[in-house]
Amino acid sequence: MPPRQGFLVALILLPTLGFGQSQFAGKWQTKTSTVTGKHSITVNIAVTDGKVGGTVVLVDPDGSEIEMRAVNPRLNEDALQFETALRDDTFYWRLRLRSKTKAFLHGSMHEMLIDERVTKRR
Repeated sequence: MPPRQGFLVALILLPTLGFGQSQFAGKWQTKTSTVTGKHSITVNIAVTDGKVGGTVVLVDPDGSEIEMRAVNPRLNEDALQFETALRDDTFYWRLRLRSKTKAFLHGSMHEMLIDERVTKRR
């Protein structure tokens, strides 16, 4: 491919990659728990200098919170996949967009599965 064509391809792809990452940026939350009065799961996604990062906050039934850092992000079409660590275990997460403000969150660790609808909050 001549250098000019390669440069043109790069110009076309870069905005697409940035848009793909930025549509995930924000605070994604499950419904509020009737037990704790808090959102059971909050996923905070940030895009800084083109890099995706964030946290997952889980709320226990007693209202205490466990915050885990998101690592190894991977973007596939309409889904963002990443991992979090809790003690010596790894959670595997997938946030799949359904619209600009609605998504489906799937998480797994060993036999434990989490499947929740989440809404993007400001």
